[in-house]
Amino acid sequence: MIFLSFRSDKKNVEDGRDLVQQIHETHSDSWYTNLTFKQEVFRYRDDSLIRNEVWLVAYSAHGNLHIRYKDFDSGRGWLITNDTLYSFNHDKLIGKRHKLHEVMTLGLDIFITPPNRIVKKIEEMGFDMSVLTETIVNGKHVYQVGNPNDRCFWIYKDDLLFYGLRKIDENGVRETFFEKYKTFYNKPVATQIQYYQDGEMYLLEKYFDVRLPSCLPDDFFNPDLFNTTRW
Repeated sequence: MIFLSFRSDKKNVEDGRDLVQQIHETHSDSWYTNLTFKQEVFRYRDDSLIRNEVWLVAYSAHGNLHIRYKDFDSGRGWLITNDTLYSFNHDKLIGKRHKLHEVMTLGLDIFITPPNRIVKKIEEMGFDMSVLTETIVNGKHVYQVGNPNDRCFWIYKDDLLFYGLRKIDENGVRETFFEKYKTFYNKPVATQIQYYQDGEMYLLEKYFDVRLPSCLPDDFFNPDLFNTTRW
């Protein structure tokens, strides 16, 4: 794989809103609107692997995500559309609730969705967009948006790609990191996602069979058509 070097006419970045605008100006013209891949999922407890399976994933801008556990015939999975999460088992809808998916919004939508829409959604998630600093996280030079003692997210300073986020609440400290960006059709895709609880990794996702289709049918994200969707 060839890694891209992104260039932009960087302006002064005063806060998170400025940063989102700059991310959009840098990437929106060349970013992908559709993405499908398989992901190998590793679940850990006390540093021991307790489960491993493969999921099938389809994403479409803006804010549409469809995940199937194991394969299409399992009838298990979920989809997000219009900020609503639909859960399925045996091809039957078993749950529906409002859901702002932080990883999808910050890791994918942020690059192609109009900045005013993204900023509104990020603020609704509870990130303080007025707070921006430059810092180093795990050896990476990043912009940090928000309060690291509450919730914040990180953007790589050099290429303005998403690095990760942190949330602290009554359940402890949760962190997510996007790693191992590779290029597919000259476009960057993070191929390894790590999830931590209080400093211990509990979930690892490795992406493969990555594709960037020119379009995906709206039917893929229609909960009424979950049991017939295939890609």
